Amino acid sequence: MSSKESELKAELLAVFTAFRESHNELIACLNDDAAYSAWIQQIDGDHAASRNMLKSIVLSWSYTDDGQEPGTTLQYNGLAPCSMSTYLTLNKVNECRDLLHKQLMKMDLLEGELEISDLEDEDDNRDRLSKRAMTRLGYPRFNRRQACRKFIALPYPVLSAGFFWNRYRKTIKLDRAEVQARLDKLLQRSWAEHDAIYYELERFYAIDDEYLVQVFPESIHRRVNLYVNQDGVEKRIQRYAHTPTFYVCTPNVPLPPKTLLPDQPAAKECRLAKRNITIECEPYLPLLNLYRLLPKHRK
Repeated sequence: MSSKESELKAELLAVFTAFRESHNELIACLNDDAAYSAWIQQIDGDHAASRNMLKSIVLSWSYTDDGQEPGTTLQYNGLAPCSMSTYLTLNKVNECRDLLHKQLMKMDLLEGELEISDLEDEDDNRDRLSKRAMTRLGYPRFNRRQACRKFIALPYPVLSAGFFWNRYRKTIKLDRAEVQARLDKLLQRSWAEHDAIYYELERFYAIDDEYLVQVFPESIHRRVNLYVNQDGVEKRIQRYAHTPTFYVCTPNVPLPPKTLLPDQPAAKECRLAKRNITIECEPYLPLLNLYRLLPKHRK
């Protein structure tokens, strides 16, 4: 093993040890918070079941054995009132999750600098260095997205909560150099589509637009509107609802009123034209999903 790989794995061991210890500390805090209520919509069980599910969510770092797809995460919307001690520990857990994510990313970025002969298990180099390292730490099915996802933790009470599905469509402007670079990249990688790519190059050269707009597929996320009391001031905030929202309050306080998340997002028509009224309705370069701006918005 190269000295660089040894150094990266030693760093990972230190980061993961702190990560694991912070989570064990959080579990102890949740045990101390046994008097607090908890609600998780997906199980809608009794007090003990909800408290146990909270601890299970905290320790869910790996893919399940029931065919969970790579890249997916388990999601549980809910409310979890807690003590200030638990809130502070949640912040520590979030910091450790961020450090672990950065360490795994660092290993993957630096792996390319390591010679194949310097890597362990040359016959198994199809997996990333970070994945092989996590397997050696005892987590062969480690789910990076889930384990490094941060918890929502608020240091003030929640007065009401409304869960909903949020639809979002990201768009970005690309200048001519950026569009050219992406078309060139397609040309280098997609031998089977050369004719289609050359056709789009011709269409690109036929216009002098300074910018084209890339439209990404619509994404749908769980979100929650929270009506809170922050330093004596009542206001509304919005957060992701991939995991239960933790918030500080006193024990034995009833859970606030809440609007449940629908089982499925409501079916909606494509609102691209309505949301992005500055661009044409159809893509000009379909392979990259690039749209022209409407004439009055072009430079």
